[in-house]
Amino acid sequence: MTSIPASPPPQSPSPSATPPQLSVQGAKLSLGGRPVLRDIDLTLARGEVVALLGASGCGKTTLLRSIAGLQALDAGRIALSGQDVSVLPARQRDIGMVFQHYALFPNLSVRENIRFGPLARGEEPAKADERADELLALIDLQAQADRLPQALSGGQRQRVALARALATRPTLLLMDEPFSALDEHFRLPLRRQFRQLQRELGQSCVIVTHDREEAFELADRVAVMFDGVIAQCASPRELRRAPANLRVADFLGMFNRLDATALDGAWRRDTGHWIAPVEALTVADAIRPGAADALRFSGSLRASYPGQQRVAWELDGPGGQVLTLWRRHEEAEVAPGTVLTLEIAEPALRWLAE
Repeated sequence: MTSIPASPPPQSPSPSATPPQLSVQGAKLSLGGRPVLRDIDLTLARGEVVALLGASGCGKTTLLRSIAGLQALDAGRIALSGQDVSVLPARQRDIGMVFQHYALFPNLSVRENIRFGPLARGEEPAKADERADELLALIDLQAQADRLPQALSGGQRQRVALARALATRPTLLLMDEPFSALDEHFRLPLRRQFRQLQRELGQSCVIVTHDREEAFELADRVAVMFDGVIAQCASPRELRRAPANLRVADFLGMFNRLDATALDGAWRRDTGHWIAPVEALTVADAIRPGAADALRFSGSLRASYPGQQRVAWELDGPGGQVLTLWRRHEEAEVAPGTVLTLEIAEPALRWLAE
């Protein structure tokens, strides 16, 4: 028997040859004469999750609606897989959407809600049923397939909304505060189930959230937004290590910052701040001499707040700045007003100018 030589393995396209799943370039939009989006650029790789994180009114939902085709831009370009969709209506953009309040059809069963999209696109009923069965298994709701939405819990309804958005195999999935309406008991496991499902499917996704913990847990990259501008877009690890500026650091809520003018010695500067992750601030060991490369200063305990995982101490630091120190529950209690020697190891410190 003549052997057939093995075919050479297919060559993966170079990164430059593969267009990003989503590309937003120079997006500008004003509403009522007020700038809402200010020259925004954003890209999303295939299979990547990006979270738009910011306070109410920063423009994150408007950006999501513009990507979806629900809000026209004044200027800029939006492309999906290299195709310019800036002027296409929402129904032609091959985008799935999951909203905060489910938006399920109340008169349709779980299965009918999921198969609605494929049927509306002209798929044969047998194919739509096959897709519905596949997704029901993924979201673990086979036993509830014939129930109406009102017979489900909030977490179950949000899973159905997710399955319905995925039923058409969209190029891009957009999620607008998808878990915020749920109690914490449902919210935490559901968002972790979503992350596992997203990885299994390789689904590209943009999520709008104001919850920093949610953004860091779900996203490969987090875009921190202020006043219609993306101040920094980076991985959670990079944001923890190197926030772009003081505003980003303060918004993330995981850093202590010290006014350099209130410090002594080599740490004192005319302007700017030293910042360090909250977990890097410790009570100095009086027995061990301070390391030469550590920043040491005094602070008095203002109050303590026992949490589920740890106790947060609120301290008055140099120049009256309020600092946060995390302690374990089993550590000895300290009375308010107690003056402590505090320490931050030099590698944790980062200088940010005003």
